Amino acid sequence: MDKKSLRQYIKEEKQRHTEAEQRQLDGSLCRRLLAHQRVAAAETVLLYWSLPDEVCTHALVEELLAMGKTVLLPKVVSGTEMTLHRFTSVDDMVRGAYGILEPAGAAVDIAEVAEMALPADGAGKGRRVVAVVPGVAFDAAGHRLGRGKGYYDRLLGQLPGLYTIGLCYPFQMVHKVPAELTDIQMNEVIC
Repeated sequence: MDKKSLRQYIKEEKQRHTEAEQRQLDGSLCRRLLAHQRVAAAETVLLYWSLPDEVCTHALVEELLAMGKTVLLPKVVSGTEMTLHRFTSVDDMVRGAYGILEPAGAAVDIAEVAEMALPADGAGKGRRVVAVVPGVAFDAAGHRLGRGKGYYDRLLGQLPGLYTIGLCYPFQMVHKVPAELTDIQMNEVIC
């Protein structure tokens, strides 16, 4: 199945599930994510402020912040680029590109995040940061199908060594996601 057909298939699958079913799955998926060893150990979590058709992360963002973790959310700044921004409060967010709520503060230096992501001679420095990434579909090999703009692939490509966790509903796990060389593979997927 090509990417366009797979996006349509997943869209139809989402319509087969009620909002109540998805909200129930949201709670379960977010609890699993909070219990994940890498998330629990991380000082910084790159996350996303979910759209209505994604696993809802709004309470998760707030809970991670309450746990004392730094939460970084993406902000679309051009037709090809996202930057990362520190989440402080939902009150400090503005509606940005594509109608997504985004942090209003200054961008975080991507080089600093990359430095945290790289392992340092067994000292475990690479465990200080983890990314939780949305997607339209994932497969068991960690291939991810996004919405087609390549924002996450470009952003994650600047963060070598970053441990990535795809987050999706069970029906978004498919046998095979078509992948290109520029597509960033997830280290694992929670569904």
